[in-house]
Amino acid sequence: MNLHRLTPMEKLRQETHLVSLIQKLSKATAVVPPQCLPLQFEPYRSSRIIKHSQGGSKVNIQLNGPLSDIRVILFDIYGTLFSSAAGDIGTEGPPLFKCPEPDSVLTCYEQEAAYFRKAVLERHLTAYAVTPYPEVRVEEIWEAYQDKPENLSGAEYALRYELEHNPVTPMPGALNCIRTLLEKGFELGIVSNAQFYTPLLFKAFWGADPIELGFTEAFIAYSYIHGRAKPDPELFKIVLDEVRSKGYQVDECLYVGNDMLNDVFGAKNVGMRAALFAGDKKSLRLREDNPLCKDLLPDLVIDSLTDLPHCVAKGPNYG
Repeated sequence: MNLHRLTPMEKLRQETHLVSLIQKLSKATAVVPPQCLPLQFEPYRSSRIIKHSQGGSKVNIQLNGPLSDIRVILFDIYGTLFSSAAGDIGTEGPPLFKCPEPDSVLTCYEQEAAYFRKAVLERHLTAYAVTPYPEVRVEEIWEAYQDKPENLSGAEYALRYELEHNPVTPMPGALNCIRTLLEKGFELGIVSNAQFYTPLLFKAFWGADPIELGFTEAFIAYSYIHGRAKPDPELFKIVLDEVRSKGYQVDECLYVGNDMLNDVFGAKNVGMRAALFAGDKKSLRLREDNPLCKDLLPDLVIDSLTDLPHCVAKGPNYG
């Protein structure tokens, strides 16, 4: 099934079915904070910045530093708003369906994984002429899979594959964080490595898509739509062009993500401030061996998403 050619009614039925699959097949994943972080990150940790009242409740602080004039906050999804078993889009795990040839040299999982990796590589090699960080559309890859059951579309197979290999659940405090930031007057957006099913996670778990939750539609960029993945600066610039058109400055934008390369480097490379979400050990990507991340520091290290609204102050409205 080609998702681009669906009528509005067909698209609605398809999305409703896929959302129900997410709700039915999703598996809870444990969120465990890291025991420690590199010493250079310690002064930037939200748990050190936030003052607590005698009763233990968090209170806002007076900010005079780099996060005192933020007006737009952009989020990563996998490993940030949603806990992800793989920390990103998944490719590992058992096969979806019983292998039709049990005596074959490769197991069914190996066949499935080998096919997927080969298909992704072929598409990446073609796209490297355009971007060093290409993105694919997984529903197109699985639509061409010869062992896909005939009764499943490529989209449904892709979603089932992802749910089996990379189960996700909302990150603790994520929805409360979103609502609190909106109440404080921040504009919210998303720049994320994603596939067609990624926005459906919001509706499956929170009953509303990102737009319905309050994210600004023009401030959303998904990698699969644009054929570019983070940290490609062009993916960030798609949203930043819209940000500037609404009268905001790039340095009034804070990007929040769990990956020092894709998120912190990617955001700072285009002039934004960057917060590293470090509340989930399995999804945290410090990239200490990557030369692009050497001596790189975030403007904030978030221990819990509920900390974020207390660590940023909204800049003034102009005009």
